[in-house]
Amino acid sequence: MGLRYFHSRPVQLYVGILAAMLAFGVLARPLVETFAPGLSVIGIRVVVNWLFVALVVGLVAWLGWWRKVRLTAPIASGGRRYLLVLAALLLVPLGVTLALAPAPFAVPEFTILDGQPLSTAGVVVLVVVGFALGAAVSEELLYRGVVLRSFESRGRIPAALAASFLFGASHLSLLAVGVPLSEVLLVGVLSAVSGIGLAAIAFRMGTLWPLVGWHFLQNSFPAFLTAEAMAVFVPVNIAVVLGVAILGTWLLWTDRNIGVADDEEMLTDATPQPTGSSMRP
Repeated sequence: MGLRYFHSRPVQLYVGILAAMLAFGVLARPLVETFAPGLSVIGIRVVVNWLFVALVVGLVAWLGWWRKVRLTAPIASGGRRYLLVLAALLLVPLGVTLALAPAPFAVPEFTILDGQPLSTAGVVVLVVVGFALGAAVSEELLYRGVVLRSFESRGRIPAALAASFLFGASHLSLLAVGVPLSEVLLVGVLSAVSGIGLAAIAFRMGTLWPLVGWHFLQNSFPAFLTAEAMAVFVPVNIAVVLGVAILGTWLLWTDRNIGVADDEEMLTDATPQPTGSSMRP
C-alpha cells in the first residue's frame, strides 16, 4: 500500500519524514532521560541512535520498500569503478592524517552510566556498534534509500538535492544531545555537500550496501583521532568531500535525462530470474 501511494507522492512522504525527524529530535532525549535517568550523555546518544534505526527500519518495512531501496541489489554494470571513489573518500583523509600527525590515535574516555568509565574494549564496541553501525544503516536506508528513490520519478537532480538537504539537516538533532553548535553546523554542511556525490554514486551503482559499508568505516575511526590529528583530518576531508560533490554534480548532470523507468528496468535485469519448472504457471 505504501509503495503505491508514495511512489507518485514523494513530496508528501518527504514532508512527513521531515516532520517526524523534528518531533524525534525534540522528544527523544527527554523520553530517554525519563525512562533511563542513570545514562550519561554518551549513553543517551547511543539509545537515541538505535531508536532512530528502529524507526527507519520500521518505515521501510511499512512502505514495503526493501526492494525499492536496493539495499542488497547487485552492483550495476559499470558501477564498480565508483567503489574507488568511496575508497578515496575514506582513505585519502586518513592517509594524509597518518602521514602528518604524530601519534594520531588515542582511545577516548566514554561512559554509558554516569561515573562508570568504559574499558578500552568497551569504548571500541561503543563507537563501532553504538554509533557507527547504527548511523550507517539508518542514514543510508533513509536518505539514499527511501528519500532518493521516492523522488526518482522527478529526476535524478531533484532526488539528489532532496536527499542531500535532509541528510545535512538531520545532523541538527545533535544539538539535543549536547554537541556544540559549531561542530553541528560543520558536520551538517559537509553532510549536505557530500550527499550530492553520494546520491550520484548510489544511482550509478544501483545498490546501497557499498554506501553502508563506507558510511560505517567513515563513522568509526574519527572518534579515535587525537586533537592534533583532527586538525589535519578535517581540512583534508573537506577538500575530498568538495571533490566528490563536484564529481557527483557532473554525474547527475550527465544522467539528468535518465528516467525512473530506466532504473527500474536495470534493477529488473540485475535481479536473478527463476529458471526451469519454476517459470511455469
